[in-house]
Amino acid sequence: MNTETKQAAAIEMIPCKSSQIAAIGHDPETKLPLERTAFHAKNGFPWKSCAPFVENSRGVLIHRPRNGATYNLHKKPHVGVSFWCGMSTSSDGKNLTFLTSPPEDRILCARCEAAAVANGLPSADELAGRHVHKGGVVAVATCCDKVSL
Repeated sequence: MNTETKQAAAIEMIPCKSSQIAAIGHDPETKLPLERTAFHAKNGFPWKSCAPFVENSRGVLIHRPRNGATYNLHKKPHVGVSFWCGMSTSSDGKNLTFLTSPPEDRILCARCEAAAVANGLPSADELAGRHVHKGGVVAVATCCDKVSL
């Protein structure tokens, strides 16, 4: 497939609509539709769907992907993923793991979960078929005894 054909195929991808999501249940092949951005269509090859959770080995929380694309960076393929909480990451793929269910001992980003559910996606509990822990990360000043920030 030549570059023009790939770009045309990428442009035809549509944003996620809640009507596209059927009752999913816990399925190891579960993939949810992703939104498409103009940036991804112009600079890479946008994804139509991916697994509903992403673990970054360099991070603390599990996130819910909102959109993603594959790019050619430094003559090597890289992926860029944006999450429902507003955070995004890019990688050559070595530190990202796409999951159908978050590990039981990890915490799902509460902002991602709230935004994903508000936009019509199934809850993490529904996708995993069990309770999923949700939360966030808090920065703590450790340099002073009494810090008022």
